[in-house]
Amino acid sequence: MRLRFNIFNLFGIGVVAAFLAIVLVHSNLVESTEDAMERSSRFDVAWVGAGGRLEAYALQKSLARYAVTKTPDDADQVRLFTDIVTGRFGIFASPTFEEFLDSKSSRRDRLDEASVRFARIAPELKVIEEVSDERISALISEFETVLRAIDRIGAEAHSDSVNHADAIRRELHEKQSLQKWLATTLFVLIALLLGLAAIQNHFLGRAGRKAMRAARDFSYLAHHDNLTGLPNRMVFNAKFETMVERLRSPGAKRVAVFAVDLDEFKAVNDRYGHATGDALLMQATRRMSGTCATFENNIMAARLGGDEFVVMMFVPDDDVDAILAQAEALRKTLSAPYDIDGTTLAVNASVGVEISGPGRDPGNLLIGADIALSQAKASGKNRVLLFDPSMHDAFIRQALIQSELDKAIENEDIAPHYQIKVDVKTGRVIGAEVLARWIHPTLGPVSPAEFTKIAEHSGQIVPLGRKVLEKACRDALRFPPEMGIAVNLSVVQFVRDDLVRTVKDVLAETGFPAHRLTLEVTESLMISETDRAVEILSQFRAMGIRVALDDFGTGYSALSYLRTFNWDELKIDQSFVKELETDERAGSIVGSIVSMAHQLGIKVTAEGAETSRQIEILRDAGSDTIQGYHFGRPVPFSDFPAAVLQAVAAAARLERERVPEQVANFTGKIARLH
Repeated sequence: MRLRFNIFNLFGIGVVAAFLAIVLVHSNLVESTEDAMERSSRFDVAWVGAGGRLEAYALQKSLARYAVTKTPDDADQVRLFTDIVTGRFGIFASPTFEEFLDSKSSRRDRLDEASVRFARIAPELKVIEEVSDERISALISEFETVLRAIDRIGAEAHSDSVNHADAIRRELHEKQSLQKWLATTLFVLIALLLGLAAIQNHFLGRAGRKAMRAARDFSYLAHHDNLTGLPNRMVFNAKFETMVERLRSPGAKRVAVFAVDLDEFKAVNDRYGHATGDALLMQATRRMSGTCATFENNIMAARLGGDEFVVMMFVPDDDVDAILAQAEALRKTLSAPYDIDGTTLAVNASVGVEISGPGRDPGNLLIGADIALSQAKASGKNRVLLFDPSMHDAFIRQALIQSELDKAIENEDIAPHYQIKVDVKTGRVIGAEVLARWIHPTLGPVSPAEFTKIAEHSGQIVPLGRKVLEKACRDALRFPPEMGIAVNLSVVQFVRDDLVRTVKDVLAETGFPAHRLTLEVTESLMISETDRAVEILSQFRAMGIRVALDDFGTGYSALSYLRTFNWDELKIDQSFVKELETDERAGSIVGSIVSMAHQLGIKVTAEGAETSRQIEILRDAGSDTIQGYHFGRPVPFSDFPAAVLQAVAAAARLERERVPEQVANFTGKIARLH
């Protein structure tokens, strides 16, 4: 009995000891797990580093913009972000971040050097308007050194945070294994304790898995774009920095960077909504990833934001042509039609290419690719363009024009000019085409082809179009009542604006008669937006407005466009008119166009007539109306009366027997214009 009692006592003591042990170990494990989970959600160092990077990039952008514009607002932005970055250096001195800096001596040295450099240039940044252009360039260069240091430290802070989360996962795994071992051992002592341990193990296991999943998700999201799954800007920048360091080594293999952009993405977003835009981006990403996977020299593809993508590749055997062929293959893949929920979207792509080489700073590869992309879009989109150093000046010019467009539109610096249209049969002036002109205070005359493309790309074409139409209608009210005006419409206006409402409002505000207004559209509109174009143009005709098909005979001419809509006027492109005297085929084509148009009840206008012989050929072919330098160049409204007299005189020289009648008819009209 005594033996049994002792054994029972020992067993009881053992059970009690085991129970106390499991309570203590379990409590310690729960506390350690909760502490690990809490620590896994802390990323203070990463946030401080990321904030410093964003603020430094914002200061760089503001300083670069001020270097171009020299406006007080941009100077204020420079001062503001200078103060913010100064404050960020103070935040870097926090205990948590100090601990991170001291973990590696090079970090402390790098930040101290950046702090000293920034303290040296900060006073000048705060009085940036008093600094010379040469010094501003030096300040930009000096700050780039500071920016690289902040960017490097911020990237390392993020990497340390990710590594810290990985260590926590390992710690959780080790503690979880220990608890399982204790639970198995305690099973032979008491089933109840084992059951309790199993229950607790279940909950702790779930908590551990949740923490590990959270850490893995955080790491993935920190490195990838959440929509497309491609590497994000941070990952690309890290890889790009590594490649730049490698390229600075002698004998390094050359690298190419593609800057890729979907040309009509913003229009798709505006018309169909962001859900369709996101679906388009995902389809484009799959195409890009599939195409790049076929390139053995591919390094990586990433999404920088919006519809901006970047591809980095090695240059095989220094073969630049091979790289351009790959860029063209990528462009073609991205430019094929997209099917989004049953809707076919025609979206093109533009690609800017920059390739490393002797005498070029590899750190500017991405900048060069971006500049080449901008030039590709400005020169017509849907193309591949290799960076050339001369593009830099064009890029600066384009940025200046875009930044000053709003002011020019508001101040009516972009004004309508008028080019005479003459009835070839009677020699009478029947109206004028409205052409926008801009004389920039520093750049001088800016080509309409240049500023309208920039306005279309930025969306500023909508307010510009309205302002020009309104001013032209007010001017034309002072023309003789039988004279009309013709105004060109952009494809972008059809997509981005309530165009019909805009035209109605302008006619109502100015009191200009609808029947004296002609709206001209190009064949490119009929290709990209056929159904929408027909719907809107039909509303214009119902209002009494005439509608003309401009530049007929170029690019994508198709007889189906003449059949899908009841056009009032067809305008033969000037490229045919210029060849009339030297190419009989041009005359045959013009004659065929005129004959076909007349059979359909459409009047024909020929553009670009510069010689009397061209006009004779056009008149013999049956053209109804002619405009061109022979009758007068585009002139401002103040010179329009004189331009009318000049056009009448030019027409009279072609048919002298009508001079007395024409001069008599127009003398009274010109008097009314004055």
